[in-house]
Amino acid sequence: MKSWIADIVEEELLSQQYLHETDQEFIDRVCFICIDEIEHNKGFAPNGFGQDVVAEIELEVLEIFKVKTYGHYNLQEYRKNQLKKRVG
Repeated sequence: MKSWIADIVEEELLSQQYLHETDQEFIDRVCFICIDEIEHNKGFAPNGFGQDVVAEIELEVLEIFKVKTYGHYNLQEYRKNQLKKRVG
């Protein structure tokens, strides 16, 4: 599951649709995408474990986000740097 989440984080980091979102807004949005994808594919957690699955997704998204943006002040600085790399 971690590589799947990492793919989503990577894709959304490069997305230019939400350029002014905060770090927390990004993390929340990616968590929503992951949960929505699981529900869309008819994935279910055993009764009583749904909140645990959500918490695990949130932790993994946060961990991957920190690794990907390491060395940058925030998400916007990371995206600026990536844009400079593409242009120059």
